[in-house]
Formats: sequence, C-alpha cells, structure tokens
Amino acid sequence: MTFDKRFLAVVLVAHCAAACGGSKPAPESPVAATVQRLEGDWKLLSFTPALALEQPLQGLLDAQLQTLTVSFAADEFTAAGPGVNAGGRYQVSSAAGESFTGMLIDRQGAEYTISGQFIGAQLRFISQDPPWRGSGVLERSR
Repeated sequence: MTFDKRFLAVVLVAHCAAACGGSKPAPESPVAATVQRLEGDWKLLSFTPALALEQPLQGLLDAQLQTLTVSFAADEFTAAGPGVNAGGRYQVSSAAGESFTGMLIDRQGAEYTISGQFIGAQLRFISQDPPWRGSGVLERSR
C-alpha cells in the first residue's frame, strides 16, 4: 500500500470512529434525571399538614404513616395503603440539583402542585394544594 492510500485509510477509519460513536452522548436534562430518580417505590414516613385536618382526614393520614407506598413509573403514580388506592399521572416541570417542582394529577383530573428535594434515600416534599397542603417525607423502599 502506498503512502497516499495508507493516509486515506487512516483518515477514513478516524472519520468513521468519530461518526459511529466516538462522540459522547448529550448530557441528560435535569428534569429527565429527576424523573429517573423518582422511579420506584417510596414509603410515607411523615406528613405535617399546613392546617389542622378534620378528624376523618387526620385518621386517614395517621393510618398511612409508615405503610402507604407511593410508586412512580413512567409518567404515572400510584398510592396504596390501608383504605387508600389512588393514582394518576405526574409531571416534573423544573429541576435543579437535588430540588424539583411538579404536579400530580389524580384520576379525576384534580391537580396538586408539589416541590421536593432529594436527601440521601429520602424525598422531602411540599404539597401546596388542599386538602393535603403541608410537608412530608418519603423514603425509598428497600
């Protein structure tokens, strides 16, 4: 093989390597990374309502602590615990670092604005809409 043909072969191989996967993939967006971190099962550790709940709602909340499981998969969520079987869709609207904001949309179409922050295996969240306005902690199930 002559010098020109070798040079051409090296250039073609280098070009093919660069075009066929030699470059790094684009970095994942913060929103996509947050959605990925939410995926899976979480247990409700605590919830502190912004205002005192009426007794039926307070009783329902007390029964859920340590037992309610919230699961996120794709763009859907479910919540299952004693006397509770809820679900719907969710969306993350913004994310930066460990924090995010978003919305839960239940099966009836009611929307609940949320914000959250990942801290280790926990997700600390704030729910901004009644009747569940307040703050709480979810922990990743093992």
